[in-house]
Amino acid sequence: MDLPEQSQILPETKKESNLGLKGIVEVFYQPSKLFERIKNEPKILVPWIFFFLLIFSFIYLVSDLIVAMQMEVMREKAADQGLGTANLPTAAQIKWSTIIIGPLAFMLAPLIAAALALFFGNVVMEGRAKFKQLLSVMIYGEIINALGGIILAPLMLAKGSMKVSISLAAILQDSQVQDPLYIALSKFDAFLIWEIIVIGIGLSIIYGFSRNKGYTLAVLSMGLISITHVLVELAFG
Repeated sequence: MDLPEQSQILPETKKESNLGLKGIVEVFYQPSKLFERIKNEPKILVPWIFFFLLIFSFIYLVSDLIVAMQMEVMREKAADQGLGTANLPTAAQIKWSTIIIGPLAFMLAPLIAAALALFFGNVVMEGRAKFKQLLSVMIYGEIINALGGIILAPLMLAKGSMKVSISLAAILQDSQVQDPLYIALSKFDAFLIWEIIVIGIGLSIIYGFSRNKGYTLAVLSMGLISITHVLVELAFG
């Protein structure tokens, strides 16, 4: 007599507790192991909140320097156009709009980078990945660059200027922070390069690409954001 076949029950993948928090630390020293787990269990909320807190802290710390720089630019533009300064926003208005709007603008960067990676990775390179996986990689990568800002903030405050950089922009002593050339060279920053390397590792693991192909995809996604930033300054700066 034939015995009834037993259906195979596949063991459920056990979710790792506190992976979102652990990843905030692990992304700095073992990104490969982190992204192997992120591939199956992408984390968004916890790292994104931490990224927001870093960006908010940086902008809050240097907000007076940002305000001074923005007011100088507005006065120069008003003078060039033969206008007075009576209608310019006050320092307090600029400060609070910067503190509130600035971090929210930075929060869009991982979304844009993930969308670009999805296009180049899935369409151009014919890989397979989900947007949530890519977004998780981008957020963790952005934490590295945001921490770089926190490290540089005390140096900016001590100097009384936003012109503190560990990038090629440091060679431009007489340029303004908003100059397109300064912005372009500032993209060759130690923390930004570290971020792109880590993101490249993550993308190679998510897609199953070679490491070099992952780095290429990271440059395509993050690089286009940097290029767009420079082009906007050239057009409207």
